[in-house]
Amino acid sequence: MNTKELWNNVKEILSRDESIPPEIYNYYISDTQIYTVSDNNCLITTKSEIAIGVFEAGLNEKIKQILKKLTGIEYNISFELEKNINKIPTTNNNIDTLIGSDDNSYYDYYTFENFVKGDSNREALQAALAVAVDLGKKWNPLFIYGDSGLGKTHLLHAIKNKVDEIYPGTQKVKYLKADEFGKMAMDILNQGHEVIEAFKTSYDKFDCLLIDDIQLLAKRNKTNELFFYIFNSFIEKNKQIVITSDKYPDDLGGFEARIISRFSYGLSIGLDFPDFETAIKILEQKLKQQNNLALFSEESLEFIALNFNSDVRKLEGAIKRLLFLAIMNKKPEEIITLKDVEKAFKNAPLQNNEKITPKKIKQIVADHYNITVKAMMSKSRISNVMQARQLAMYFCRTILDEPYTRIGIEFGGKDHTTVMNSVKKVEKQIATNKEFKQLVNSIRKKIESK
Repeated sequence: MNTKELWNNVKEILSRDESIPPEIYNYYISDTQIYTVSDNNCLITTKSEIAIGVFEAGLNEKIKQILKKLTGIEYNISFELEKNINKIPTTNNNIDTLIGSDDNSYYDYYTFENFVKGDSNREALQAALAVAVDLGKKWNPLFIYGDSGLGKTHLLHAIKNKVDEIYPGTQKVKYLKADEFGKMAMDILNQGHEVIEAFKTSYDKFDCLLIDDIQLLAKRNKTNELFFYIFNSFIEKNKQIVITSDKYPDDLGGFEARIISRFSYGLSIGLDFPDFETAIKILEQKLKQQNNLALFSEESLEFIALNFNSDVRKLEGAIKRLLFLAIMNKKPEEIITLKDVEKAFKNAPLQNNEKITPKKIKQIVADHYNITVKAMMSKSRISNVMQARQLAMYFCRTILDEPYTRIGIEFGGKDHTTVMNSVKKVEKQIATNKEFKQLVNSIRKKIESK
């Protein structure tokens, strides 16, 4: 059974499913296709952004079960707009095939212009843009770290698209997922010295190398030797390297000390989860792209921004679930209200930021420093009291997104400039002091978990 026949069988089963209204099938399922099936992964294409929401929010598990019944294989299902999918590249029997195709039009919409900027990502955005317009002359390597779903891949492709814009028609940039590099390396290392050397030199034609999720190469010694050679070659020739990871370089396990040292040689900069204002901007941008912004009330967006802002994918997932429920249960153009959102997520684990108060933050920080809240609120210049005060102000700003003026009132009438300077001092220490960063993360967990 080929992929077309397989998907036709899946659609036939879905068309007979009484839990799926006929209009949902006709509007969003009937014109979908399987694009690729490889290993345990299945990519399905559709013409509609809303259709993706329908699938991901309500039909993903159902399709997985049908595919398993038809093939005996449990697939990981993903969905993409048909217009964003590349044509399958033709195969050439040379070393360029081994390093992969450079046709990345799938990511053309990942640009600096549509990257939503906020306090959580401003520095990473500025650094990425700087290296894109001045390859190899700013920070090399640029190491961007942060949890999944915060925009690391977007920034890498924004770099590529900016360089392609500056140097049209060239092959200046190579983007690779670390696990894809690992698979290629395994093939290369089994093909003898000549092929290995050809693989190494094949990267000479690029002026910028983008490696996504470097942590996936941990504990792969032979692969890392190959990568380290290419990495060093780029650095020595002043060619730009940008690496992303879910961890700060020094926190990466499974790499030799010399590689970690090289990762730390340039600029390491982190991405944090979006604050409330940035989350709202992200939601508005996504919905404008889909022409669905008018379907959401202001209160419903605020609820999503407060409760699903730990990463961008959760924000997108919340939108897709609500669009799916709206399609299934509401009249066309009927607005999604706060009541609809609360009902949709009544059983979902929420972040509950509303339960965190300045009073709670001050108490937890004071307890950590073994001082009283009264001492923290005083004008004392004792070192640990000052640091506790600054840190409590920082958490009021970054967790509660309180205005500087209001934070000043909470801390005994401090003016907004004092509060702003305190927050900046903490941010600077986080960026330059690994131990202090770990301390901040530890206290943050206490605040958010109690």
